[in-house]
Amino acid sequence: MRSTARRTLEYPVFHFWLTLALLLLATPAGADEIIMRDGSRLLGSVVKGEGETLAFKTSFAGVINIKWDQIAEINSEKPMEFLLSDDTIVSGTHVTNNVDQLVVEGAFGQPSQTIGQAEVAVINPESWRKGDGYKVSGRVNFAFSRQRGNTDNEETDVDGDLTWRRKNDRFTAFGELERDRNDNKTTTDKWRLEGAYNYFVTKQWYWGGFGRLEHDKFADLDLRTSVGPLVGYQWFESKKMNLSTSTGISYVRENFISQSDDDYAALPWSIKFDRFLFGDFMQFYHRQTGFWNLENTNDVVWDTWTGLRFPLVLGLVASTEIQVDYDSGAAKGAKSTDTTYSLKLGYQW
Repeated sequence: MRSTARRTLEYPVFHFWLTLALLLLATPAGADEIIMRDGSRLLGSVVKGEGETLAFKTSFAGVINIKWDQIAEINSEKPMEFLLSDDTIVSGTHVTNNVDQLVVEGAFGQPSQTIGQAEVAVINPESWRKGDGYKVSGRVNFAFSRQRGNTDNEETDVDGDLTWRRKNDRFTAFGELERDRNDNKTTTDKWRLEGAYNYFVTKQWYWGGFGRLEHDKFADLDLRTSVGPLVGYQWFESKKMNLSTSTGISYVRENFISQSDDDYAALPWSIKFDRFLFGDFMQFYHRQTGFWNLENTNDVVWDTWTGLRFPLVLGLVASTEIQVDYDSGAAKGAKSTDTTYSLKLGYQW
């Protein structure tokens, strides 16, 4: 009788431990869970949500981008942070994604909160977006060609940009150098350096200042210096798409190699745009800077860079670009428009 009773008690205990073991094997410890609207489930970890997608890291495919409107629920081991448009932060471990609203439930029985979809700026924001620390990003490109034989030719192109970003501050810098030689004679010798500081008074509006130095030997330009205050508007700012525009007032000083020097007040402008296409396959970009001489309204100078970037591996990026430089008041003997076509290989971080 005792042995029969003992075996009867042991079977439920065995079943309990077997079921628990199977559950532990089926669900990785510390995994977040996404329940899709079609009922399928994904296990991994929530990385970041911005715009229309959520970055989710899986063991089988790395980081994948999931369309936000296809997600029904999220269960997270650690509280997710939702940065709202008014800079408040809502956190929770369970999220129900309704059509127009999100229901965010906290851990340990904390009350749920309902927030509008349009209020959410970023899910799991970086520290700098919350006012803690800063972010540095940049890119450097290099193109070099050398030809020997019937034609003796060398071309060197280097350019790069740097952005230092905090919640309310941004510093940007850009530089480029182009030098070409043909049959031991220099045919192109020009460079450009510029920098700007922006202070954000709202999420979109900012003010600050900028400075720019330019040299182009074969356009008779020894040095063009332009400095001044600016005001700008950040239309979009995310990994997927960025657009900013700015203008202001500037003082321009032009020192020429052979002709008379000049200085004047000008109306400057700047446009910066980039957008990823086909997921992260390629990025279209367009950048334009220029100024309009307020003392001689027929004098306009502008430069544009338009191209496509193709991210490769380990931070490497290939790009194809068209650069157009225009100067309506070009020196005598120099053309008003200079166009350059480039294929570049670079590194970005």
